[in-house]
Amino acid sequence: MPVTTGMKGGGYYDANSREQRSAADSFLPWLEAAIADLPTPDASQSSWNVLDIGSSEGANAIYTMNRLVAALRQHSDLPVWALFDDLPTNDFNQLFLNLFPDHMPALNAPDVYTAAIGGSAFGRLVPPRSLHLATTFNAIGFFENRPTARLPHFVLAMQPNPAAPRDGVSVTPEELRPFQEQAHHDLCEFYKARAAELVPGGKLLVQVFGRNATQSTGHGICDVLSDALLDFVEADLLPQTFYEDFLFPAYYRCPEELAAPIEQVPELASAFRIDQVADIDAPVPFNAEFERTGDRKAWAESYTGFLRAFTEPVLAAALPVDLVEEQIVAKIYQRIEQLLADNPERYEFHFISIAALLTRL
Repeated sequence: MPVTTGMKGGGYYDANSREQRSAADSFLPWLEAAIADLPTPDASQSSWNVLDIGSSEGANAIYTMNRLVAALRQHSDLPVWALFDDLPTNDFNQLFLNLFPDHMPALNAPDVYTAAIGGSAFGRLVPPRSLHLATTFNAIGFFENRPTARLPHFVLAMQPNPAAPRDGVSVTPEELRPFQEQAHHDLCEFYKARAAELVPGGKLLVQVFGRNATQSTGHGICDVLSDALLDFVEADLLPQTFYEDFLFPAYYRCPEELAAPIEQVPELASAFRIDQVADIDAPVPFNAEFERTGDRKAWAESYTGFLRAFTEPVLAAALPVDLVEEQIVAKIYQRIEQLLADNPERYEFHFISIAALLTRL
């Protein structure tokens, strides 16, 4: 079954995604510098065509697109098609409002034209050999289809955080293997789709939440989600079977896994050159504010808003209708906020951002 929940809409994701922008910001200069090497569109194309995949409500995507348009304008006055994609269930109304605030274009360079596309990152989105630049930020961290394998003792396809142990919470290497295979397959499909869409010499910047040798972006956020759900199970507010069946459909790759399809699949090795691959421990705005003020309550509130922006649609879709109607979702996030305020050390959060810059051969 496809994962079709998307982000929390109505402007909520935009208001709680400073951390995602920070995680992407470190890698945008790669692409801005690479634009100088782009081949000029041939006679059959009258514009630069730029696609952002996983644009959500648009605040971060528009910020990125404005930077790319500015970089293109340093080299050419050709018109620009600025294309924004997300799942059909995305809040496109908010995206369009962001594109034209107060009836004026947010992309304010001359000769820039915008369009939105509803479709999966793991499939084709535009005609063959039509793109000069493609970007995606965090979107490919989610599975294309809801995994059929189960993890009855945790809520995420990763090893639980050793710094936040809890009785009964565990994942074995054997349990994790089908999720690793599914994540690899999804990434291969993503690269194949972009290989078909990019012109020779076109650039692809892929950034996603991930992990390094010591930290995972999943640490902290999924520890507190797991603890809150288990607290509700122990209080008989949720059935044990809900915890056993619930799985947040994301996978936290390391840089080697991001590059693996290009290095291991002949079709992709002949389609792309890897220009750069790296990981960073990205600055986290709510952590910086906590360090400055020491205000646990404000930190917990911002942390919860960040977490809720991308987890609530998944959680709400998994709950029985009668529990949703009882406002159980709001109560779970209230519990999360309280746990964070009470135990900031247990739920320490690092945004490990990994990225690759590729050139279409």
